[in-house]
Amino acid sequence: MTMQKREWMTIFLFKEVLSFFHKSVLSGMSFSNRHLLILYGHGNHVTLKTIEQAKDFGLDMIRLPSHTLHALQPLYVSCFKLFKTAFKKVRDVIMSRNNQMELDKIILARWVDQA
Repeated sequence: MTMQKREWMTIFLFKEVLSFFHKSVLSGMSFSNRHLLILYGHGNHVTLKTIEQAKDFGLDMIRLPSHTLHALQPLYVSCFKLFKTAFKKVRDVIMSRNNQMELDKIILARWVDQA
């Protein structure tokens, strides 16, 4: 059985992402200092080899079922949605006072802090 080119590329790219993730994002990741990667969608890019590689890096992976993102996306449901609502309230109050305000990183950081 030959692997289709598209499937091979998906598996190859996922391995590359995993390597990049390990090298540059989580330098403190190890077997004793484990991290969690939450995946969404079809599992066709996750092979036994990539699972073993992630395990060696100190990375645990959980795959959320396809077509359930609206109900199961943990960070959006529990954290980001609340933050987004609070941020919009802060933004709307400030912008209603002065809609000609020039925005920069410092102002946005203050809004984030207030939210």
